[in-house]
Amino acid sequence: MNFLTKKKIIVAYYIYRKKKIEKKREVRFWIHPILEKREEYGAFHTLVKNQLREDEDKFYNYFRMQKTTFDNLLQKLSQELKHQDTFMRESISPAERLAVTLRYLATGDTFTDLYYSRELE
Repeated sequence: MNFLTKKKIIVAYYIYRKKKIEKKREVRFWIHPILEKREEYGAFHTLVKNQLREDEDKFYNYFRMQKTTFDNLLQKLSQELKHQDTFMRESISPAERLAVTLRYLATGDTFTDLYYSRELE
């Protein structure tokens, strides 16, 4: 391989690496646009806060516990579940954290099953 060919390969590699680094930097979000509208369209804010609170049976079927039990548990755990809000974004509320955890435990589903089922497709 002569000197000119080596130089072309090095320049091509340098350009490739530079484009790859620039491409990585373009796709960064602090908060993804989908998550910015969580309070407006999210399951917790639309379903749990409004609709499930009105119907005791539906609430029980969704979380496998009564509203009073949920409220007592939230009262006892709220300090541990509370995170600090920043000027960049609001933290997820203790009620929402508890609701997500209880729903996850109530369904008996795991994320690994979801991962492996997608792998088999």
